[in-house]
This record gives sequence, C-alpha cells and structure tokens, in this order.
Amino acid sequence: MNKKEFYQRSHCNLLVSISTGVGVNDLVRYRDCNISGKPTCDRGVIVQTDAKLIEKREILKIELKKMGNKSVSVIMMNPSEADSDKSDVTVNKVIDFFVKPSLSPLNERNRRIADIKYLNILNLLSIYNPDSAGLNNDLDIIINERSNEYLQQLLESNIELAIQTIKASDYVVLAWGMPDEFPLPLYFKMVAKILEELIDSPKEIFVFHVRKSKARYHLTKRLNPPHPSYCNLLGLVRVDVDAFLRIAPRGSNISTEEKRV
Repeated sequence: MNKKEFYQRSHCNLLVSISTGVGVNDLVRYRDCNISGKPTCDRGVIVQTDAKLIEKREILKIELKKMGNKSVSVIMMNPSEADSDKSDVTVNKVIDFFVKPSLSPLNERNRRIADIKYLNILNLLSIYNPDSAGLNNDLDIIINERSNEYLQQLLESNIELAIQTIKASDYVVLAWGMPDEFPLPLYFKMVAKILEELIDSPKEIFVFHVRKSKARYHLTKRLNPPHPSYCNLLGLVRVDVDAFLRIAPRGSNISTEEKRV
C-alpha cells in the first residue's frame, strides 16, 4: 500500500467511526470506501411468533472496491447480523482483509494474490444468531414451529448452495471455527459435506493465519480452521483437504514455533 492509499484508508475509517459511533449494541455499517454498490443477500424468515423471530441467510455477496475479476468464498459458522443494509464486526473484518491491494500466503511467500474482486460469505448453518450458543435452541424452535422435515431441508439447501458457490469461486477460505454448546455430530456432518467437495480439489484453498492474545496459529487445537471473530487476521495459509477430510497446510515452510490454541 502506498502513502496515498494509506491516508485514504485511514481517513475513510475515521469518518466511519465518527459517523456511526459504533458500540456493542450499535448498528454496524459497511464501509463505503471498501465496497462497490450494495451487498446482495437472501435474508428470509424461518419462524415468526410473538415471542421469537428466526431468520436465515444462505449467502452474502459483496463487490470489493478494488481491481480484479476473481471471487473468493469464505465459509464461516452461521450469520450474525450482516445483510444487504447493515454489516457486522466479523464481516467488516473479512472485507477489510480482502480489500487489501494484494495478499501473500504464509507458505507461498513468492506469490501475490491481487485479483480478488468478489467476496461470497457462506456458512455451515444459515440461521441468524449472534450468539452461536443459542443455535441449538433455535433448532428446537424450528422443529416445534415447522417440522423435522423443514429443518432437514433448510440445512440441505444451505449446504447445496455453499457447494455450488464454492465450485464457481476462484479461491476458498475455510473459517468455521468451533461453536459453543452446539451438537457436534451435526456440526461435523456439515463440515464433512463441505470438505468432501474439496478432496484433492484444483481449487486454491486457504485458512486464515490469526493472532489471538499472544498466540499465532492457522488451525485450532482441534485442527479446525479458525473463525475470524475475536482474533486478528494476519494472512492466509494455503491448505489441501485429503481423503480423510484432514486440512493440511501445503509445504513445510511454516514455522514450527507457531502456537495453536
């Protein structure tokens, strides 16, 4: 980034902070200096009662304000707040990361990725909930208000769209982390469906290299890709998915001193 770009980016972020006064409970806005046009989103209602509103988002499409013609799909756990009109902290963090003029994967240092223009935000689960610990309760409500069959169709539809979007993308970033208080068999079933499509794939697949507290890592202690929330995004690590659904960094030039948490 040259000096002019640095000051433009700094000025833009300052204006956003002043105009929004973003706090814990405030509306998080998209930064106009980072995106072109209005993001597109298929937000819809799943359950609506006097006591509860549950909504879904299968995909969020964002055009970045930079040169390029390639697309990247980032697969996280579930939507928090972001839609066509408002963003959330995690989505803004991912946008900030990919709007950079170029990226150099940690284990491909001689490479520069400078052509990402389109960002697809996907999730293992399409249900909106800023607190992933509440997702299991949402599943119960959906079953009670709709049916088991409806929930099954909801889960399958989301994964099918994610797979089709991944197939059409140039780059893929695995970023679902590890949810709290969520049934692990269902979680790993959805993870497996995504990974099965990426076994020996010609797609360029990455995970985020992150820093949380003093630890830097690219896979969690359970060997899952880290989620972008509650950490700093330092870069990308190129990975492959093997026949046993293991996510393995490509090459051997990543420092063994990296800590995993």
